[in-house]
Amino acid sequence: MNKQTKIGRFLLLSTVSCLALGAQSALAAACPEGFPERPINFYVGFAAGGGTDSIARTLAQAIEQAQGWNIVVENRPGAASAVMAQSLLNMEPDGHSIGLGSSDTLVWNPTSGDLDFHYSDFLFLGSAMDSWNSFAALSTAPFDDIASLVEYTREIGMATVAVAGFNQTLVVEQLADQYDINLVPIPVAGSAESMMLTLGGHVDATIQGVAHLAELESGNMKQIASVTSHRLPYQPDSPTLEEQGATALPIQSVTVLMAPKGLPDDVRICLEQVVDEAVNSEIYHNLMVSFNNEALNRGPEGVVDLISSRDARIRALYDNPAN
Repeated sequence: MNKQTKIGRFLLLSTVSCLALGAQSALAAACPEGFPERPINFYVGFAAGGGTDSIARTLAQAIEQAQGWNIVVENRPGAASAVMAQSLLNMEPDGHSIGLGSSDTLVWNPTSGDLDFHYSDFLFLGSAMDSWNSFAALSTAPFDDIASLVEYTREIGMATVAVAGFNQTLVVEQLADQYDINLVPIPVAGSAESMMLTLGGHVDATIQGVAHLAELESGNMKQIASVTSHRLPYQPDSPTLEEQGATALPIQSVTVLMAPKGLPDDVRICLEQVVDEAVNSEIYHNLMVSFNNEALNRGPEGVVDLISSRDARIRALYDNPAN
């Protein structure tokens, strides 16, 4: 089975599963009488027109269709959704304010300074998808996996990797330390710039979410490794970093829905169920197919477990660099 067939099969299976899930979950939420009393605000931690903004607006549409509520989407970009999270702290915990951003923002980041909040300051309603990251390079690159990338870097003296964000930078730095090579992260503003540098031959490799999939399908690029804890559905033959012997911490990030702490239990349960229905709706699954990803709600406990685990691991890494 070639790469194009694998990606197409993955998208087809995602579409089939979304229809089944959406049908099972429709209109299951139990909400207190009279709630909501007014429109619910979705505060998005990123600018309009981006992927997270599309997620928020699609979930809002799914909720409006299923519940008959009025959802107002407002973008509050800045510091990878930290600005949105900060503003959410000062809002009334009445269920009419929901934040949507990245779990990465709630994990300790030694480069960002004191943001004056902790993940325990928020109530989590669930998640909308896992972010999938992978190493990729031009198909003409003289390496096909981590081992040959290491060998290539040693031969030429230095290799560069375009990275967008602290998590990706950390992966590159850990690889450089593990193999004692001059593998250099090149910070960029986002995936678009990272792809431009890679396709133009200005860097040797990139870490991407899904922006590179069209290039994989066309044969312009190849995947070197999955940078998650598991192999990715659209590249099942591409091993993870761990499978290739690398000890770098895999990237674990989810699109998370959160609220001010202190919601009444009946409102909290209502919103958790409404979020789950929206994530499992047909309209949202169709968006995920277009993103080459899968809808996934880890649930409130699952979100906290992921954030707390990653927070602890990164803190331990910096407290004990030898680990």
